[in-house]
Amino acid sequence: MFEIPENLAPETYPMAWLVGTWRGYGSIGYPGIEQAPMICELEVFNNGGPYLTVNGTWYLANESIEKVDMELPGDQGVAQLTEERLWQAFTGFLRQSPEKEGELEAMIASPDGRATLFVGVVKAPRMNLVSDTIVRSATGAHVDASQLQVAMVDSDLLFAYDMSAFGEEMQPYAAGRLSKVRENN
Repeated sequence: MFEIPENLAPETYPMAWLVGTWRGYGSIGYPGIEQAPMICELEVFNNGGPYLTVNGTWYLANESIEKVDMELPGDQGVAQLTEERLWQAFTGFLRQSPEKEGELEAMIASPDGRATLFVGVVKAPRMNLVSDTIVRSATGAHVDASQLQVAMVDSDLLFAYDMSAFGEEMQPYAAGRLSKVRENN
């Protein structure tokens, strides 16, 4: 049974199922990027404001994609991997639109010189976001559009991230499955 975390701002209740620390695994692949397994870490929290703060990190794994069982729950899947190197990090904010319940706005920045404004919808336990505006520095990653789908399935957080980048059409880039990290009390 899901419970809304204590001290959560009421404006964030539709996204309360995301709150917590998550760890799991997935894969990346794109034209010019060989498909590879990755370790995913995500922290979603509320500091009392009408939004959630999101911090995430993806690490490439040492193992080859062929040797990874991609059907396991997040905590079991990540246990079969060892970290090779940092691939991507991101941070940002997620909030429900103040004008219409269930509509979302997200601002996500990454150290590859890019910030993306996403818009979308949430209906627990699912969230769909599409890029509305992408701003990049002169040397930033050339991403033209992106979309993110997140859902909770069997207590795990599943995600699929598609993008149109580097002259390619919109297509899958990354997907993963994360389990909530339990605190020891």
